Amino acid sequence: MSFFEFPHTRTYDNDLGWIIKNMKSSDEAIRALEDWKASAEGTIADLQSLLDALSSGTVPQEVADAITKWLQINARDIVGAMIKNVWFGLTMSGYFVAYIPESWNDIIFKTTGYDFFTSLQEEYGHLVLLSKGGI
Repeated sequence: MSFFEFPHTRTYDNDLGWIIKNMKSSDEAIRALEDWKASAEGTIADLQSLLDALSSGTVPQEVADAITKWLQINARDIVGAMIKNVWFGLTMSGYFVAYIPESWNDIIFKTTGYDFFTSLQEEYGHLVLLSKGGI
């Protein structure tokens, strides 16, 4: 498209006012970023020194205290969700029973020859553990 072609819609290419306006807004954004950087340099230096201490294998006492406090509050729930225990026993009427905690809700229990059939174990009564994601 030539410059004198009608309709001429590309006025901003050589418009000095547009260039100055955009330079001013860019300059303001740069100043705001520089102000933020100046205000955050102390925090960044503190975080870098903490990271260096952790990388060298030393944990500052205040961090160790905070981790200890957090573990005292949250460790039981985390470990409880990770432990996968199933208890087996007999009912009062003599039936074999498995007590499955809720933390195993992603695992399906089946029995060969009853509700799960496979050519690998055709016999009745083998316990099969399946993932809910697929067989």
